[in-house]
Amino acid sequence: MKKTAATFAILLICLSSLLAGPHNDVSLFFGHQGGGLENREGLNWSYGISLGLSPRVEMSAWGESTLTPTFFGDGALGLGFSFALLGERSTGSYVPGSAINMLLNTGMLLTLHNPWNIFIPTTFYVSLTPLTIGSPILGHRERLFEMGLAYNWAENSFSFYFSLFKFDYYVHGTWRDWY
Repeated sequence: MKKTAATFAILLICLSSLLAGPHNDVSLFFGHQGGGLENREGLNWSYGISLGLSPRVEMSAWGESTLTPTFFGDGALGLGFSFALLGERSTGSYVPGSAINMLLNTGMLLTLHNPWNIFIPTTFYVSLTPLTIGSPILGHRERLFEMGLAYNWAENSFSFYFSLFKFDYYVHGTWRDWY
């Protein structure tokens, strides 16, 4: 699993250079996660990287791991796309995009939750983040109350998808890059 995650990270970094442009802000994020990995007795944690593709669209690669009852006992790797519904999240200049926004998210998860017990894409999800505060130019963003539906086609099961909060910290495309 470590080789797969490392290969995926290197591939993502190489592909991100092909998309260089004014909207290509980069953020590191972490936060609460629930739904990708079933964990009825504890908490899950999400962490990853997000790359702006256009004024309204961003792509993210992230991991989800259990925190309790077993620390990093189970994990998943995700790839997702988000579309800003209320306005541009980034203008590609020093002028900030919409500081309050709503995101429509879709993507897939790679997990071990399948009959073959191998790390493959197994779950598709669609979710809505009703409130985001902040923007790339400001250097940080909070995403609150993401909820949606996930479908694991390997096990033919649906699950509710929920995230209480996620914090984005932008390392590229912020006000620091314009002044």
